[in-house]
Amino acid sequence: MRQISDDEWEEIFLADKKQKEREDRELFEQALANGVGKSAIKEPVPHAIAKSINLQRSFPKSVSPEIDATLDLHTKTKDESIMELRSFFQQTASAGDRTVLVITGKGHHSEKKGVLRDYVRKWLRGEGRQWLLWFAEAPKKFGGSGAWVVRLKP
Repeated sequence: MRQISDDEWEEIFLADKKQKEREDRELFEQALANGVGKSAIKEPVPHAIAKSINLQRSFPKSVSPEIDATLDLHTKTKDESIMELRSFFQQTASAGDRTVLVITGKGHHSEKKGVLRDYVRKWLRGEGRQWLLWFAEAPKKFGGSGAWVVRLKP
């Protein structure tokens, strides 16, 4: 299976925004062609296509990433998880792995649901930024909301 480049990933994530922009433009042009007064409609503002500061993405259902390495954090505490994540990201990045799966679980067996999942998400947005380009909730076959797919920097 061929690896997907960072540019191709960006195109996948931006496809929905670009489609919405095209639809908005078509509606605007149809309204002009049908004689609707220019004062009655406003030209749509193009959506920002630049890379987002927000690192969290969402996968279209048709996309299934190829995973290079996996880290399972089930049964780990918050502190243990962060130590494991740091070590895992350093090892996988130095090995040349680019797309990894971090399994946190969904928190079904705890009083507060998804504590580790939320903690890891916050860590990825904060300290974890130094290693990653983006992260997304895993597709269902990889664990869905109980796992994160992370794209590491080259």
